[in-house]
Amino acid sequence: MRCPLNKSFTRTLGAAALLLGLSLPVLAKDKIVIGEQNWTGAIAIQNILGEVIKSRLDGEVSYLAGDVPVLFAAAAKGDGSVDVLTDIWLPNQSAAWAKYVTGGTRSLVPNKQPYLGVQGFYIPGYLQDKYGVKSVYDLQKPEVAKLFEPLGGGKAQLLVGPAGWESTYIGEIKAKDFGFADKFESVSTEASVTYAKLAAAYKAQRGVVFYAYTPDWIFSAFDLRRLDEPAFDGYAQDNKKGDPLYKADGCWKFISPTVDADWLSKSKITCAYPDARVYVLASSALQKRAPRIAAFLENFSIEPQALNDLILKIEKEQQPAAQAAKEWVAAHPQVVNGWLGASGEKVGVAQ
Repeated sequence: MRCPLNKSFTRTLGAAALLLGLSLPVLAKDKIVIGEQNWTGAIAIQNILGEVIKSRLDGEVSYLAGDVPVLFAAAAKGDGSVDVLTDIWLPNQSAAWAKYVTGGTRSLVPNKQPYLGVQGFYIPGYLQDKYGVKSVYDLQKPEVAKLFEPLGGGKAQLLVGPAGWESTYIGEIKAKDFGFADKFESVSTEASVTYAKLAAAYKAQRGVVFYAYTPDWIFSAFDLRRLDEPAFDGYAQDNKKGDPLYKADGCWKFISPTVDADWLSKSKITCAYPDARVYVLASSALQKRAPRIAAFLENFSIEPQALNDLILKIEKEQQPAAQAAKEWVAAHPQVVNGWLGASGEKVGVAQ
């Protein structure tokens, strides 16, 4: 039998429930500021971190653009002006790393598993498969150099990179010291021009050799092979003294054109770039202020190929970075759960 409730009792119960609800504290969201860096790999990671913090850890995320040294200093203060740096390359940032991570203030905490950044000279895979071009020393051979001559004739071209980049000067030094500079013209091109030349070479199945680094979208769009070079064994120039990678008789002696007009003849580089380890850094203050988010940031890791694919969507396909990151997070729940572990597996799980 159904028993109707007394109306007065119902009103009293409802008022009590309302009062109880009003008395419960409203928990403020953790506010996280991610330092915004302007290259596409960093942009992809920024948006992945932001998406996970918002959708799985119930945090509030904003982004602050700035030069890397400024972002480092802001994050090291621990006052919330910047909490996260997303794409920090070692050994490139070794001075800041020593100041803020392993020594000095020890105010920034790296993630446990960085991804590997690789750079060097690349050629299309079909060239390597058909002609056996595997090493920078193969470029010394006249019959190999001929593969890289332009369609209209002329000297073989080595696309060394954009004007003013340190890597562009390094490419010219390597051509000299690996013994193929006399057979190649070093051509400086912006990345977009290099990529257009790469696409045209692929279409015609012709030769192209160029400087590149990964992650980048071209590694998802094309089969590219890095030419072998002797392994890096140390920096030999004076401005690297005190660096852990310094070695007086090392293979890498780079003199900048900004320092000496005779930089090309005085420099000597006979090895590959050292592989870069690329980290996410978080302010140590987050460990107290937002421990679940701090734990996630420390556990975060990403495979270079996944990053290549995201860069392709953002840069080549012109997909908004936030949308690409949101779709990637939704498509990889097991990866995200691994980052979150026990700290986030039940928090704000998207349906």
